[in-house]
Amino acid sequence: MMKKIPGYIGVCVLLLAILAGCSETQPSEQPIVKETETANTITVAVDGSTFLPDATKSIKRDFSEGLTLKKALLNSGLVDFTADGKRIQSVGEVSLDSSLSWAVKLNGKDIEQEDWDMELHAKDEVIIYVKAADSGGDGVAYQTTLLKVSGGNIMPTLNRQYAGVYVQECTVRDVLKSSGIVRMSENNKFVVSVENVTPRMNERWVIMVNDKELMENGLDMKLNPRDAVKLELTNAS
Repeated sequence: MMKKIPGYIGVCVLLLAILAGCSETQPSEQPIVKETETANTITVAVDGSTFLPDATKSIKRDFSEGLTLKKALLNSGLVDFTADGKRIQSVGEVSLDSSLSWAVKLNGKDIEQEDWDMELHAKDEVIIYVKAADSGGDGVAYQTTLLKVSGGNIMPTLNRQYAGVYVQECTVRDVLKSSGIVRMSENNKFVVSVENVTPRMNERWVIMVNDKELMENGLDMKLNPRDAVKLELTNAS
């Protein structure tokens, strides 16, 4: 019986060595500090806040010397500028009516239009957000209505959204007329064109609210905050 003890002890020592070896390798399996990953990047974020909460997102882009704020916004793939390059026209697929405007903060400070060409630094954070065009005051909880435009199967590349401040008691017709992209008939009962697209004889613009098609008199329907009006180009039945 005594002769078997050394073998038993040897097995125990071997097991302890294996366990010790496993415990020694664990620290090397831990992820390396992410500082090296963020040192040469910048962050471009969209803060939809109460205006467009579904539009909130954040992306990282590589930083390079001489990178300007405007170039970073363009490189994000999210931002389109107006033809004169002075204002943000749309972010993602969302444009704003005249009651709202896109604004930008750099590291928490508001940026003016004349500062688009300022150079950025590594780890800078750029935030694009929405504010009421007539407000200088922060902290006002505005609500919005959303107008969606879809070309459907006829024009699949036409896919836009337009946001505006919600006005109490506003109707579907009010939203269409105030958008600036919808042309109504003289009696304001029919949609003639959207984004300068006039339906052919076998096509029509279908109007929906929250994905439900409106009846003929639906333009007088009163909207609630964050209701989504949609115009979709379809084949006439």
